[in-house]
Amino acid sequence: MLCASTVKTPSKPSSSRGLHFDKSSYSLRSSPQDGPSARIIPTQGTGLKIRLWGTRGSIPTPSTHSFVTAKYGGDTTCVSIESEDTLLVIDGGSGLRLLGLELARRRTPVEATFVFSHVHWDHIQGFPFFIPAFRKGNRFKLWGPRLTADQGFVGSVLEKALRGQQEDLNFPVQLKDMPAEMNFSDLEENACFELKGKTGFLRVQSHRLNHPGGCFGYRIEEHLPGHPVRVFAFATDTEHLNDLNPNVQKLIKDADLILYDAQYTDEEYEGRNEGGIPRHGWGHSTWGWGLKEGKAAGIKHLLLHHHDPLHDDSMVASLEAAAQEAGAKLGIRVHAAAQGAEYVI
Repeated sequence: MLCASTVKTPSKPSSSRGLHFDKSSYSLRSSPQDGPSARIIPTQGTGLKIRLWGTRGSIPTPSTHSFVTAKYGGDTTCVSIESEDTLLVIDGGSGLRLLGLELARRRTPVEATFVFSHVHWDHIQGFPFFIPAFRKGNRFKLWGPRLTADQGFVGSVLEKALRGQQEDLNFPVQLKDMPAEMNFSDLEENACFELKGKTGFLRVQSHRLNHPGGCFGYRIEEHLPGHPVRVFAFATDTEHLNDLNPNVQKLIKDADLILYDAQYTDEEYEGRNEGGIPRHGWGHSTWGWGLKEGKAAGIKHLLLHHHDPLHDDSMVASLEAAAQEAGAKLGIRVHAAAQGAEYVI
């Protein structure tokens, strides 16, 4: 795929931006305000770094004595991706607040590129609490999906949505009063752009997903001299079709790691669980369909994402175990996405 546009990251010392993780250990150093600790699943390689700041779907789900979510996390979707001196962020759910705290600790100018899958609340609600946006001198490029009429909207919605949630009736600080430099752009379906690094680049490609109101998934490719292309695919929010989804197949083809919407069990999706409410048309999928799509596309590692707010740690762990057993027969590694976990591919 040829990129229609190229974004060059400004030439500055690498210490001025990006996240720099401790490569000597796979343990997390976390404090209570930073959210739950998480298992780190090491992946071979020293290249593309992916960290999960929010893994929950629909609404933040704090851990309580009777409903524990500490292991897999309660914050909504936010993922950071680092390559060389380039920082890319996907979505701004409540997990974005935690990423902001981490960046603020660096006390250096922050530059990052955002891509948003869509503007439902659980994917933007963290932006008003993103501390780096309150600091002059920080710079952010924000890409939102240009949603066409058949996707439920016409034109650009990202800036409108972020401004709307920070109107006076909703929040004390308006978007225009956040001192950081913000530049908004639309991204078309099946488009791509490149983020230049010190020696290589990230290629970001958009693919339409099946979700009410419209949604984009993103394929992230890391191109570094002397290294094989590494691929991370972000595939949420999406509802499976009756057969393989051609858009999902293009998105995840031969990916090293994919984050897939596995919010429901088959019973929940069909309405066979207690309560009997079918989830057809709600825009989410199951781990079984994640494996079906993944097997056909030749993926290596599947992360089950967008955990249902009704699923506590015990429930997520049981789904993970079932998916791992099925995945082993297909040659696919499977883990439930855990807030705070870092993957290197």
